[in-house]
Amino acid sequence: MRNESMITMQTEHLPPHAQLPRDPNLLNTKLANISTLVSSLNAAVEDLEALDLTKMDEQFDFYHEVERFEIKLIKSALRITGGSQIKAARLLKLNATTLNAKIKTFKLATK
Repeated sequence: MRNESMITMQTEHLPPHAQLPRDPNLLNTKLANISTLVSSLNAAVEDLEALDLTKMDEQFDFYHEVERFEIKLIKSALRITGGSQIKAARLLKLNATTLNAKIKTFKLATK
C-alpha cells in the first residue's frame, strides 16, 4: 500500500503520457530498454571520440596508422560481442586464432 501511494505521489504531477506503468514487469522492461539505450549511446560516444584523424606530414607512418585502425576495429568488435573473441572474429571475418594472435600482439586486455 505504501509503495502504491509513493508511485501516486511521484506521478500525480506528470502529464498523462508520462505516467509510470502500474505493472511492475512493464516497468522493469522499460528500465531494461533504457539501460540498453544508454549503453548504446555510450558506445557511440566512444566511437566518435576515437575519430582522431592523423595529419599527413613527414611524421606520418602508414603502418602505425593501419595498426591503430586495426586495434580500434578489434576493440569495437569485442565491445559489441560482449568480449567474446569467437563472436568478434566472426564479425570481423577473421579466424579466431588470428584474432587471438592480434589481441596478444597489440596487448589488448579482454574481459
